[in-house]
Amino acid sequence: MRIVVIGGSGNAGSAIVRAISRRGGTPVPVSRSGKAIAGAAGAKADIVTGAGLDAALEGADALVDASNSRNPIDPKPFTVGARAIVAAAERVGVPRAVVLSILGVERSRLTYHRRKREQELIYLDSALDASVVRAAQFHEWSVDQFEAGSPLGVIPVALGGRLQPVAVSEVAELVADEALEPSGKRFLEIAGPQVRLSRELAKAWQARTGARGLIVNGPFPPSLLDYLRSGANLSEQRKGRITFEEWLERRR
Repeated sequence: MRIVVIGGSGNAGSAIVRAISRRGGTPVPVSRSGKAIAGAAGAKADIVTGAGLDAALEGADALVDASNSRNPIDPKPFTVGARAIVAAAERVGVPRAVVLSILGVERSRLTYHRRKREQELIYLDSALDASVVRAAQFHEWSVDQFEAGSPLGVIPVALGGRLQPVAVSEVAELVADEALEPSGKRFLEIAGPQVRLSRELAKAWQARTGARGLIVNGPFPPSLLDYLRSGANLSEQRKGRITFEEWLERRR
């Protein structure tokens, strides 16, 4: 099966490309550069302008949208981009789509999450047979915050925030399964094996890396703090196996 992976050069997208290859599918990573990923020949397209999308999607049995925005306040990849992808897919006859999303976006006030919810609805309201895989925050999410503050001597955490961090590789496995063997479900969820406080993750990261810094309450937007405290980002539906500490050890 030929599976086009939009955003196939990104962190999640490249993991999905590898997972599809391991299952015997033929992934086509699509990005603005068009570079090959893990031996899979890439295709060049711009989802915001729509340039190259028809050619990239031609002959696909399904598409996976793993696109992301490098700028968290720029929603175009999730709104304009999703509409362009859907329109191109409908034109060339792609029957199915799998969208990688985030747990609890329908309950969050964070602008980034609201745009992800809009992206979900664009696909679900289209003529495509669409399913959405909602994942918890990747292990990298917390580490990115910690590493950003560490040079300044502080480790920012979300006060009272609870996370159920999951390995990208395990999310990619679920997305690949859904692309190749559809479950028939509109929504699937996956989270990590443990629910952890943001402060606990910071301490674990410091212990593994030896990074110095004072753990402080970070300057996160109130809407993000509300989300992380609400439990909207937690799930019991499907759990990964790789803990935060195990992921840190493998990363090191």
